[in-house]
Amino acid sequence: MSQLNWYMARRYFFAKRSNRFISLVGGISIVGIALGVMALIITMAILNGFEGEVTRRIANFIPHVVISSKANIAELQALVPEAKAIYASTERKAVLEVLDDKMVLNVHAIDQDYWEYFLTDAPHDQNISGRLRRSEFELPGIVIGAGIADKYFITTGDTVNIQSPLDIRSGLFRIPQRHFIVTGIFRSDIFDFDRNLAIIEYAEGRRMFKSAGKEVIHMQLDDFNDAKEIKTRLINAIPDLEIQSWYDQHKTLFDAMRMEKWGSFIGLNLIILIAVFNIVSSLMMMVLEKTGDIGILRVMGAQSSDIRKIFNLQGLIVAFLGVVLGVLVGSLLVLSQIKWSWITLPDEIYLIPVLPVELYWSEVFMVGIVAFAIVQLSVRYPSKKAAKLLPLDAINYKR
Repeated sequence: MSQLNWYMARRYFFAKRSNRFISLVGGISIVGIALGVMALIITMAILNGFEGEVTRRIANFIPHVVISSKANIAELQALVPEAKAIYASTERKAVLEVLDDKMVLNVHAIDQDYWEYFLTDAPHDQNISGRLRRSEFELPGIVIGAGIADKYFITTGDTVNIQSPLDIRSGLFRIPQRHFIVTGIFRSDIFDFDRNLAIIEYAEGRRMFKSAGKEVIHMQLDDFNDAKEIKTRLINAIPDLEIQSWYDQHKTLFDAMRMEKWGSFIGLNLIILIAVFNIVSSLMMMVLEKTGDIGILRVMGAQSSDIRKIFNLQGLIVAFLGVVLGVLVGSLLVLSQIKWSWITLPDEIYLIPVLPVELYWSEVFMVGIVAFAIVQLSVRYPSKKAAKLLPLDAINYKR
């Protein structure tokens, strides 16, 4: 009986109908599902692209693992021999004074030996000139973000003053401060870093921030995706360590991007739901048109379950055509953007020259499964109504 069900389902779907409006509604249903699937694939690819771009820029510019508590660098090197670099750092809020203006910024004091590595792994399009060692004028070097430099028209070779109000001790009426010569300007294209971060030599930070500097150990890895596994390994070996991975340092941002992606996924499924109403309408009209045929099938021995399967299979055909069409068009558009970058972004608004997209086939598969599931749930009502028709009532319909 299953072959007969497939035959009748295909015949009802593809045969010419007396009422062309039913065919139109069925075609619109297929197009609606295809548009919904295509919109989902393209939207999720764009959100994946922006998330990946932000993730790479942040992970390439900050330490992959930060150990805040007291720890022994030699012990950490023994536990994580594959680490690319492990070094001490002092992090501190300070005040930058340029001419008569002041601003609060984050100052990171790191080991000079690792500064070149820090720059090498930074994102593209950067001015990374300069070192942190003292200049011929006996002033220590400082590297600042491009946002700070643009705000105050600072160039390499200029002198700035760093003040540390948190280091005022009892009996002192003068804010500890020190002059630095700008030896480099970096551009990470990340707002918080370019406008709020400055780098100085580790020894200068220890000398300047005597009371409230935050002592941490930074760990850089060959692959930032290994940070979670390294964090677990260190916690298991030294339970009292305070450790943050690059993801933990910006967890709010990454969680917001993830919620935005899945919120868009749920919202765009409404397009598929709209198409589902068309499917239900077309199947209900088809049940009315084929009521006589249903009666004849029942008299010839077809069970109510067979009638239900026939209309379920018609819904399956609609879902298959819509999902396949949506997946093909959506995936091709995303892949063409990856290959040819035909959609560009305005430089004055975005820091990315082209629209970033990343296609994950697991998500494409999930979109298709969800669309199939929604359609299959929607056709249960029309198929159930068709299965409940009594043979004599169906044969005498329209008489």
